[in-house]
Amino acid sequence: MRHLYIIVLMLLPIVASAEAQLSQREYLLLTQASKSIETEQYAEAHKLLMQAKGQVRSDYARALVSHNLGQVELQRERYGKALLHLQDAYTLKALPENQQTGLVRTLAQLNCMEERWKTCISYLERWMQTVPDKVKGEDQLLLAQAYSQIEKWSKVTKPIGAAIKSRKVAPENWYQLKVVAHIRLKQWKSAIREQKRMIRHYAGKPSHWRQLVSLHLQVKDQKSALADQRLGFERGILRTSNDYRLLAQMMMQAEIPFYAGQVLQQGFDKRVLSANKANLALQSRAWIQAKESKKAVQVLSKLNRIAPSKKTLTQMAHMQIQLQDWQGAKGSLVKALKRSQGLQAKLQLLLGITRIKLKQYEQARESLSVAASDKHLKDTADSWVRYLDQISPDNQLASSS
Repeated sequence: MRHLYIIVLMLLPIVASAEAQLSQREYLLLTQASKSIETEQYAEAHKLLMQAKGQVRSDYARALVSHNLGQVELQRERYGKALLHLQDAYTLKALPENQQTGLVRTLAQLNCMEERWKTCISYLERWMQTVPDKVKGEDQLLLAQAYSQIEKWSKVTKPIGAAIKSRKVAPENWYQLKVVAHIRLKQWKSAIREQKRMIRHYAGKPSHWRQLVSLHLQVKDQKSALADQRLGFERGILRTSNDYRLLAQMMMQAEIPFYAGQVLQQGFDKRVLSANKANLALQSRAWIQAKESKKAVQVLSKLNRIAPSKKTLTQMAHMQIQLQDWQGAKGSLVKALKRSQGLQAKLQLLLGITRIKLKQYEQARESLSVAASDKHLKDTADSWVRYLDQISPDNQLASSS
């Protein structure tokens, strides 16, 4: 897995002090190979080391050969082969203690690169326990990454926390790993805390804000979700069509529909939002909730032009009645009835009331008569008929339309 953060792999060169522990022949063979490595002639070095491998006798010499073969393969980016050679060198246990310890760290890294996660973890934890004073943030990160690959999330949080703590500002993906670990463990409050921490250092990425809002919603903290969605919006970070819609929806849920309507209008004006059925329906609901009847009628009129429906016409009629636009309400109700099946008593009741206001008394009586056929509306319809009788005796009824 090459995308892991791998610490620079440091291997020990052949040095003159090794001569005392080697036979003259072993020393000459290894020195010749060492010179090829130093001059970056890795193919030649590999050839010489493979020849030396069959000729050296002592464990120390064999360990040095395997060690240097590992170095050559690392330089050639043959990590699997490097791992085999270095494992051989380590198994011989013939190198000085500090070199053996260093090999443990290198073996851990290579096992991670080869996606041998459990082996990587075993080596890395062994090395960290042996030399705790040499452990760096990158080592903690590698351990956290390895645990994440086998989905042991409870083992991820401590090392990634230590890795982050080792830096004044850690790389972005370090914070992300910690957030993911808390999410997988369903530790929502901790995930929110770490997400906020990341945003303090990497505030310009919309995805970070959206995840924060999502985490708030996960714990049903609508207030915080709205606050952060609004903050990201006001900073110009959350400005896609989905961001506009989500902010408007949360504002409506928080019972501030007027601002929801304004947000959607801003989206239309900036051409981020298209004036389609879904968006116009959302804005119409915002204006209706905000009791902005005039604005609601304007939006409903646009909505009805692109997606005519009885529901939209009925909503328009209600708003027009509130505005005392009786002629407009009558037009909307007539159109709604044409799109309806059956007598539609509720619409007839509204149309009867509207016609009374327009002094179309005979037509009003007809509408109220239809409405009275519904047992649930009969009392209300009869009440309006009595009112109609008071203001327009039979001998005074008009028939204008």
